[in-house]
Amino acid sequence: MPVFISYRHMDRAYAMNINSRLMQANIRTYLDVMDPESQTTDDITGVITRNISECTHLLAVVSEKTALSWWVPFEIGEATITNRRICSFKTGPTELPLYLDKWPKLTREKDIDFFIEAYRDEATLKRSMSLESLTGSESVRSVNRTNADRFHTDLKSRISRGF
Repeated sequence: MPVFISYRHMDRAYAMNINSRLMQANIRTYLDVMDPESQTTDDITGVITRNISECTHLLAVVSEKTALSWWVPFEIGEATITNRRICSFKTGPTELPLYLDKWPKLTREKDIDFFIEAYRDEATLKRSMSLESLTGSESVRSVNRTNADRFHTDLKSRISRGF
């Protein structure tokens, strides 16, 4: 159940910190780093789509700088279409777009701990999602959607309670 970490490169320090925290918790990650195979828009789109399809979660680092990027919202859209577990990590005081209210918003270090706990709970309860949601049957997509909604609801609740 790898986690795709999405960020604008100006927010790289936040992304690297989150990546380190997840790796220390033995959670596999894909850090969205543009590599040589991602030179054209078609290549970048293909790499993003392929890597999101191979992950179960998307954690988007968002800031006022994110508004200048089309790629972070594109990645969130890709994850939404495929019923991935989605959350954002907000940096700074800037208000975020309202469409991000649908998913849990992490804003502090403790919230990353909550994400790690929710991730582990899902694995323990065997609610992990099938990566076949794009090609799988409607029942697989429905189960993935239901489990993603449960993940989002549980994590939002944990963040709002603060424990």
